[in-house]
Amino acid sequence: MSADGAPDISGPDGLDRLDELAASLADDPVVVHPLFGNGRSEDVDAALTAVVEDLPFPAYVVLAPGPDGLATTDPARDLAGRLHERIGGDAVLVVQTDPKSYGLTLASFGDVPDQIAIYEVDRDLFPNGAMHEDLHPAGIAARNLEILGAADRGEEVTREQLDAVTSQAVFRRPEKWDPLQDPPTAESIAIWTTFAFVAVTGAAYLALRSALAWRATAPGALPRPARSGRVDRAAAAGLGTPAEVRAAVERELESLARLLARATGSGSGPVDLERRTLVDGSYDTARSLLERTGSAAADLDDLVGALVLVRTATRAVGATRAAAKRPAYRACFFDPRHGEGVHRRTVPVGDRDLTVPACRPCSHTTGRGLAPMTVPSGLLGRERPWYELDTVWARTGYGAFVEDLWRHVARELGSVR
Repeated sequence: MSADGAPDISGPDGLDRLDELAASLADDPVVVHPLFGNGRSEDVDAALTAVVEDLPFPAYVVLAPGPDGLATTDPARDLAGRLHERIGGDAVLVVQTDPKSYGLTLASFGDVPDQIAIYEVDRDLFPNGAMHEDLHPAGIAARNLEILGAADRGEEVTREQLDAVTSQAVFRRPEKWDPLQDPPTAESIAIWTTFAFVAVTGAAYLALRSALAWRATAPGALPRPARSGRVDRAAAAGLGTPAEVRAAVERELESLARLLARATGSGSGPVDLERRTLVDGSYDTARSLLERTGSAAADLDDLVGALVLVRTATRAVGATRAAAKRPAYRACFFDPRHGEGVHRRTVPVGDRDLTVPACRPCSHTTGRGLAPMTVPSGLLGRERPWYELDTVWARTGYGAFVEDLWRHVARELGSVR
């Protein structure tokens, strides 16, 4: 049993206990495992329950490790569907199964508001992102449910209304908190384990970034490419300078806007919520990047990011029902200005290999001919490969390492502001 009395569904036998969990949700619609409790599981549970009980429709929240055997692509959505099969009726289910991920799944079943209402509020009230800044997963669940409740009642949502919910301390990530400050408990140890995972992940990222600098002298390591004697494919494509990249983003944004207008008018645009969110989020975030950048050399990485985002949105719009299996857009890792990484290339990283998307020339070129995109760094403006810097682009690989690149960039834009 979990801390709040709900059956523990984690592990290899968890699927066999879904009937028990569904039955317990009929009595208590909120489950908060200690890993999701922000150090105050009971208080978080009570605050979420108050939000759920005030809704004009049935809702259930499950923030707990999921069982083995769920869909690997979206385990939380799979769990939401399995629980609804057992609960039935009109309902909204909010599920998160991995405390180390950003993913919080909201699934609507029957005659209840869906996530489109949330996106519309975020677009109107938070055009520059930061809508989830400093919120714990339970806080994100609370604000999203508050929006759906207002939508169902036909009310307009205001910033003040959302702030009244999200300003509660139980919904916010603590600025400073030592989970082992008090005598160790099962809850504090579980949360400390999560913090340890984050620390190890951060260290691994820094090691990866250093390894990808290609400065190692170990056998098999790729040398840092020189500028001389190579073909500048970005310049040849008219994307060599920040001004050229910016002009390309503006042109492609205009083309995307026309494409969206035609698709909406003909009824062939994105119909599923996930793809529509990807298109709109990528489009809006690309525009936000253009608004905050100029055409200086220091803006190159952000401008290239905007280019990747608009091409991601354009690909998603083109993925109609007839081409639903068309792969998502992934830019060439070595220089995203080269276009789509239609091939994969393996790069040695210590004693492991990292596979990244690469354009056709970069997938075969070696030595001095392989030249990654460089950007100015530091007070002296020394040119360095983009992935050596501590930026959102290096952390995400311009979308090579993450899904929904726009979400990561929108959060970064919000924190910068």
